[in-house]
Amino acid sequence: MKQHYTIIGACLAAAVLAGCVHGEIFPKDYLAQDIDKSQALLELDVVFAQTPDDKLTSRMTSHNSVEYSGAPHIVVPFYQKGLGFDQGFAGTYMFAVVYPVAKVETATASSRVFGQQVDARQVGGQQPGSPRYRFRVPGKAQWNSNETFMLSFERKGRREEITFRFSNEKSCPSAFNAITPKYGFPIQVSAAFNDNKGCLKVCDSRDQWPGFCAFQPPPAA
Repeated sequence: MKQHYTIIGACLAAAVLAGCVHGEIFPKDYLAQDIDKSQALLELDVVFAQTPDDKLTSRMTSHNSVEYSGAPHIVVPFYQKGLGFDQGFAGTYMFAVVYPVAKVETATASSRVFGQQVDARQVGGQQPGSPRYRFRVPGKAQWNSNETFMLSFERKGRREEITFRFSNEKSCPSAFNAITPKYGFPIQVSAAFNDNKGCLKVCDSRDQWPGFCAFQPPPAA
């Protein structure tokens, strides 16, 4: 028991410097309207030229969280890098002392944000029959999202994914037309950043690696 407390104490001490990585990290689902706009990294509007499937359902998971499905959503990967500890042994063949061995670990989780369909009367210039959805990329303290996310939706049962990279440091035109990589669905995207400063671009979405850009580990991992 004393050795157990020693290991925990070592991890807590290291956490002050680098942060211990927890082994159990679970994905979390949100509705876009439940994320405070002022706390979001960006707000994304997507106009679909062809109406996507939208039959939003929800269920409670074993972790007492709500899981959504059946509607357009974005997937935001998060990474945390810190110190973890394995048990090592030192001593002779007769006596062995357990001691913590520090190692670098990277934990991974993801958030899914299901879009809110925006009434055409709330936005100017939207064509009838072209539904607009609004998404918000959540911020997460002490985590690195690698500034990427993936838009995922289905149309008549055909699943499509397209990924984006964003920056809150650089500015560029962030309203443009795009074509999804697998089925060629036309979409219009527009990103709004806090302080009106930011940049959104389409990532490389190769057919054999759907979502590759969104889920590649950050350079520091």
